[in-house]
Amino acid sequence: MSALQRYFLAPRAPNTAAGFVEDNFAVVDLRRGRSGFSLSSSAVTELPPGLVTPSFDEPNIQSPDELAAIITQTAEAAGLANKKRWSVALPDAAARTIVVALEETSYNARELSEILGWKIERVIAAPLSELRISRQRITPAAQQARYLVTVANDRVLSQYESVFASVGWNAGMLLPRHLGEAQWLMWDETPGDKILVSGNRSGFTSVIVRNGLPVLVRTCVCDREAQPDEMHRFALYYRDRLNAGGGAVLSRMLATGGVDQIEARRAIADATDSEPLSIDASDFGVDLVGEAIRFDHLAGAAGLATLAWR
Repeated sequence: MSALQRYFLAPRAPNTAAGFVEDNFAVVDLRRGRSGFSLSSSAVTELPPGLVTPSFDEPNIQSPDELAAIITQTAEAAGLANKKRWSVALPDAAARTIVVALEETSYNARELSEILGWKIERVIAAPLSELRISRQRITPAAQQARYLVTVANDRVLSQYESVFASVGWNAGMLLPRHLGEAQWLMWDETPGDKILVSGNRSGFTSVIVRNGLPVLVRTCVCDREAQPDEMHRFALYYRDRLNAGGGAVLSRMLATGGVDQIEARRAIADATDSEPLSIDASDFGVDLVGEAIRFDHLAGAAGLATLAWR
């Protein structure tokens, strides 16, 4: 059973999670109270240059033993050395998320798998035999059934799993960082659509959340200077495909991974005629005032940890 399928079908996820963001590795122990979420403990370690090189189809980890030592040290620094069950937010480039649309037709299980597999092969450009695929049906649109699909190369995922197993971790859920970060938008019950702009070394991934579910995901490969223009193009696509009638309002935005919030909000506002308010960790009860750790470092891991209360 795939990681995402375990998320939707298995017992409650752990409230301890880890994640890779930029050149850092973070661990969190998340708690929930009346006012939202709080960090019971957390730690972040900067990774040596080149130790983890995110890629979809090439080995990501230069030295498994060195990464295993860093994972152990980071967990010890947070007082989490004895924790065994973890969720992990992988670097975005290590896995891909797409929304696949199908005509609203009754398919049996075999037909559905074959059609989705054919569409995934066309987008990912890799044989299905080399991939691990997980899917979840989401809200239909324009009389089309839609599926949120996460795809990872088996060799790449196995490399991460091997490192985690070597330190005694049971990493039951491995998902790309942007899906962990998008959880914060799914918890946000304010009216309107929400947008995540998650920066990474090669560009950014944008996710639109509507009624608590991702409905649009796009990954853009570009340099830093081109990000505002590409965000504008993505926002235009959202406006034309998901908000053609003008009924939805893009109300909230979460920008992570070093994305300039002012530039992102301006680019999105110009395309959609709505100016989404920036989401901060304090909106969810996470108080980082005076802390050296930024929400950017923790958003993916902590977002996966919130699944303990789904």
